Amino acid sequence: MGGDRITPDELSVDPAYPLPKRSEWGIGMVGFGGIARGAHAPAYKRAGWTIAAVADPSESARKVAREHFGVERVYSNYRDLIADPSVEIVDLLTQPSVRGEVVLAAAKAGKHVITEKPLTQDPEEGESMVETARKAGITFAVHQNYRWMPMNWLARQVVQKGTIGEPFFAGIQLFGSQDRDLKGHHFYSVCDNFLTVQWNNHLADLLRYWTGRDARRVFTRTGRSRGQNFVSDNLLTSLHDFGGGLTGTILHSELVRSDMTGVECRIDGDKGSLVFDFFTRMRISCDATGKGVREVDFSGVQFGDSFVGSMADFLCAVEEKREPMVSARKNLATVRTFLAEHESARRGGEWVDV
Repeated sequence: MGGDRITPDELSVDPAYPLPKRSEWGIGMVGFGGIARGAHAPAYKRAGWTIAAVADPSESARKVAREHFGVERVYSNYRDLIADPSVEIVDLLTQPSVRGEVVLAAAKAGKHVITEKPLTQDPEEGESMVETARKAGITFAVHQNYRWMPMNWLARQVVQKGTIGEPFFAGIQLFGSQDRDLKGHHFYSVCDNFLTVQWNNHLADLLRYWTGRDARRVFTRTGRSRGQNFVSDNLLTSLHDFGGGLTGTILHSELVRSDMTGVECRIDGDKGSLVFDFFTRMRISCDATGKGVREVDFSGVQFGDSFVGSMADFLCAVEEKREPMVSARKNLATVRTFLAEHESARRGGEWVDV
């Protein structure tokens, strides 16, 4: 939209996230399906971290771990992985249905756990897992990796520093084509909560992350299109009431049948505005940067991988004996939010308390 350019340094934000001091942590991956082999394992390898072991009941998954990632210690049962002395960190990458038993076993072994999102679809189960970890004295966190996507990471810093003042609005508009591109997917195409849970555990969490606030209530409606492939509605609008003058919105469609896909996020404060996507572009207009819209100049900036980011904060937390940024305890607020959205949509659009 024109205007001068401004650098991250001039905004006093840091594109780099902290990394653990120790690189040889023994990571044991429980579950080696698509997200593990397609995202987590390659990211860990690029970061120079050690995949000490993999556990998966699928023989083909174990073969991929051995032949493509060079993992020597491969198990069919997660209990054998947890018992392996080379495993210090349990990276739990299964569907939520078996998380409770794995967390319990890891806690008994005194091993720290980080799990894929969503943490759970049952708040009581989530609270039980959090309490199990607390009693065992282990660190327990969730891979909300969208927080470490470059523009999301920087947007949080801009808000925290007060550059655009006190936020009163935060919104996400995302237009995708997964209803077309993932047609026939063994899980996503047949689940009944694709946008409200599987996706909004990312997007509702981002509203919490950017603003540092938890929604008090939500209003969500979903819709369909003619010829839609997924069982679940693939169009969603959601309104988040944070109280204290802060409103959040999510407009998300995975029904696009053209090449006009993309994401735009916006945060408005009482001293300015921030507009950005997830990966490459950010614009700012505020009192602190002068008149006009400034494009943030990322030339020469090397951004880290978001899957490295979530694990890096977890490992740093273990080293520093602190609570992770996305501890399971804190993440229960995200769980409650997307479950309230799902319930609101199920009712056809009603305000539901979080």
